[in-house]
Amino acid sequence: MNYLLRQFFAYLFLVSVLDGRVWTTIQGAKSEGDLMEVKNDRISLRMNGREYHFDLARFIEKDREYVREWKKVPRCDVCKEHLREKPMRAGESIFHKSCFHCLVCKKSFRGGESIQRDQWGGLAHLNHGNQLVKCDSCSKFFSRKQAQPRQLFNDGRSSCVTCYKDGIFENKLLDAVHERVKPVMRELGMTEPIGSLRLSLVDRHYLNSEALKINAKGNLRGLTLTKYKITRTGTRTQTSFDHKIFVLHGLPHIECVAVLAHELAHVWLNERFIEASPPEIEGFCNLVSDFALDKEKSKLSTIIKENMHQSQSPIYGAGYRKMKNQLATLGWPSLLSSLKKKSSPPRL
Repeated sequence: MNYLLRQFFAYLFLVSVLDGRVWTTIQGAKSEGDLMEVKNDRISLRMNGREYHFDLARFIEKDREYVREWKKVPRCDVCKEHLREKPMRAGESIFHKSCFHCLVCKKSFRGGESIQRDQWGGLAHLNHGNQLVKCDSCSKFFSRKQAQPRQLFNDGRSSCVTCYKDGIFENKLLDAVHERVKPVMRELGMTEPIGSLRLSLVDRHYLNSEALKINAKGNLRGLTLTKYKITRTGTRTQTSFDHKIFVLHGLPHIECVAVLAHELAHVWLNERFIEASPPEIEGFCNLVSDFALDKEKSKLSTIIKENMHQSQSPIYGAGYRKMKNQLATLGWPSLLSSLKKKSSPPRL
């Protein structure tokens, strides 16, 4: 078989095994993915088994036209395929009959039942109790009976298969996340720590016990502890810092990025002895997380951002929204300058 013929059959094989559509950005880059959702001017593409969010304006007009036509077709809210049969309904959502079933007991819904749904399209009866597990990172539902023991952590947390596979369980992976976050901090104008910095992966029990040292509470994912020492030589004063950042082990990569960005913001504040209210401090650190998440395109990053926006916490939620309003008015350079004015270094 000559070379061109071999190449032709290789191309046919490639086309047969690839399910997704090829998308082209306005810069000419190509990638393959299945369209899963259209929400305002953003689309969700499933690529290599994961969902990513992109602005529609990122793609060429041919792709935008495809999206407009895709939206016109009635689609199952679970599989997103064309609904050619009479649909099953739950509120405003429509489903294939084969898709409209509980992921725990596998029974089809018949109407009149109490149903709950996750942000990924998963459906389950409301009365399954602890047989239904929600991923602590992405909120995806899964069945306890079908889960692997490793998905159910000893500290009470749980992780879906996808988040577990992306989990940060080793310090070298945490260091790699740190390297990914460093350019984000520099882009904001936040210099790297001048003191020593140690990163550690811990479970929830250890994290909470360390948090008690600074009277921190809540559903913590990370924690920063800073010690400082002031020395004087003649008329010269010098301050040294020792920072410890604890991060929950097993967080998926994207969530770990958000948590580490938040904690590095605490380090930046601590080295400047910035004194502000807890809502201002935590709200600002969540702003840095938000900025870091903007660099990521996964659906998980969108969910984490939405959770921050919707949080009812007076510190982490209301504080974040207040600081975001300030950011919209001031911009990053002026916001950082305003925080620096609240610096109150200790004196010998």
